[in-house]
Amino acid sequence: MTTPPADRRVWTIPNIVSFARLIILLPLVAVFILRDELWWAIGALAVLGATDWIDGYLARRLDQVTLLGTRLDPLADRLAIVVVTLGLVVIDLLPWEVLGVILGVDLTLTVVALIWFRGSPDVPVSRIGKWRTAALLVGLPVLLVAAAADLEWLRIVGLVLLWSGVAGHVLAGVGYVLAMARRRPVAT
Repeated sequence: MTTPPADRRVWTIPNIVSFARLIILLPLVAVFILRDELWWAIGALAVLGATDWIDGYLARRLDQVTLLGTRLDPLADRLAIVVVTLGLVVIDLLPWEVLGVILGVDLTLTVVALIWFRGSPDVPVSRIGKWRTAALLVGLPVLLVAAAADLEWLRIVGLVLLWSGVAGHVLAGVGYVLAMARRRPVAT
């Protein structure tokens, strides 16, 4: 039995952390939000955010960077944003339009990648993509804290961050479609 190449491994410590984030922590955050147990949701979301940093750190530190990990990490971020946004929409802390824009961009990128590349186009994350993810991943918890502590000023800060992230999401999406168009295989 041969060992798969390092980048093709599945069961590495960082990947297990990523799987735990998706399978355990993300549903836990959703349940707490839907039960209106916002402080518990904030705590679970903090752990979720920490595991996002931990899996990347471990991958580099243990030399366990894998193809699965490089694809799983952004997927986990996207799912976390969608799940938390959906939860906040369901409990009336956000309007449906926020979720619609986020899902619309994500769905468009997925369809374009599937049609043009039959999967991942391996387009690197752009600066605006990183900025947008940061704005969304900070704005959503800020909105949760604002709701839990009943702080209107913090809610405004959270909404500014969130809408900035949503605008960045649209801009990043356009940039990714253009990057995919440049890398698109030429039909013969």
